[in-house]
Amino acid sequence: MRRTPWRLAVRHLRRHWVRSGLTIGAMMVALFLLCCLVSIVTTLNAAVKQAASNRLVVQSAVSLFVDLPRDYQPKIAQIPGVGLVTKFQWFGGYYREQSNFFAQFGVDHDVFFDAYARDLEIVQGPGGETGPAARPAALQAMAADRRACVVGEQLLKDFDWKVGQTVPLTGTIFQKADSSEPWEFTIVGVYRPLKSNVDARTLWYRYDYLQEFLDSGRATGPTGVGVFAINVAPGYDPSAVISGIDGLFANGPQRTMTTTEAAFQAGFISMLGGLPTFIGVIGGAVVFAVLFSVANTMLMAARQRTQEGGILKALGFRNAALARLMVAEALFMSLIGGALGVALAFAFAPALRAMMGTMFPNYGIAPATAALGMAAAVGIGVVAGLAPAWRMARLHPASALRSEG
Repeated sequence: MRRTPWRLAVRHLRRHWVRSGLTIGAMMVALFLLCCLVSIVTTLNAAVKQAASNRLVVQSAVSLFVDLPRDYQPKIAQIPGVGLVTKFQWFGGYYREQSNFFAQFGVDHDVFFDAYARDLEIVQGPGGETGPAARPAALQAMAADRRACVVGEQLLKDFDWKVGQTVPLTGTIFQKADSSEPWEFTIVGVYRPLKSNVDARTLWYRYDYLQEFLDSGRATGPTGVGVFAINVAPGYDPSAVISGIDGLFANGPQRTMTTTEAAFQAGFISMLGGLPTFIGVIGGAVVFAVLFSVANTMLMAARQRTQEGGILKALGFRNAALARLMVAEALFMSLIGGALGVALAFAFAPALRAMMGTMFPNYGIAPATAALGMAAAVGIGVVAGLAPAWRMARLHPASALRSEG
């Protein structure tokens, strides 16, 4: 017979339900881990891929942790090809408890939101404005209050904040003269990221609020600027602008290293060392481990089904039909476990994103990652079913019927 008795595959899985369940469970865990590990790498790469092609970042040539002088900004602005320029100063505070840590950056509020108009959108203003009215209302409120800030919508959910609320932050890098007095920021707007290079858990505050305290001696901390972000003017070559900036400060007092935003983002990945490669190795090991698990299950099933195979052959079923039956059984288990693992990865994505905090703030399971997981499940099922399929196809009816296996 050419046709394949497909119903036997389901019946066999139900007969040894404990073994089948454990194999499906192992497959589920393996695909869950694979999707999570791959998503960490894709999250890192997404920030690089979605970086603005016309944006440059100026930092110290010594280290990212060495500040640049403030007076570099007007000098940079005079270089041909430089459009909007804004400061970026890491604040490094926490909300109430040290575990409540998130990113806070001081920026030039009158420039930053124009420079990053394609990267984030303000979705709520100080008076509850939404839609197109939210942005001008929030920027107007920010211009009127030095303590004003705009926060990501995820922060609002995490800490149950409201627009108009005053948020106290304890400084670690910048501390007020009275160290017991927290920094206070008033929320005047909520933003939503439009690209992966901006996360939804950042607080943007006015740099001049921090500068006022530093210059008056009411706070201590670095008086410079972490980095300057620059939008290249239309029609100019970014490489020429990079050469102009670095050439201007080649003799100090602080040498600069200017890169594209994509290269700057890639620099953070390189700071992680071989993490992406290490994650890839672990993912590969997980896939191979579960492959052997499914293959072992199917070989056990093939040995136990020796007499059954002999009977089917005696009834006229061909070698190819029995081989397809074994492959189908392995594939069925793999697909069930794979689908459950991918679904579990999607279900746990919000919890993992919150757990990983500022390290991978935009963590998520991409559709391509889910497709990769299911493709891995298909591959595992097919490969694991080949050996028992070959064994079943080679059975001789008389020998199989005499077998005690």
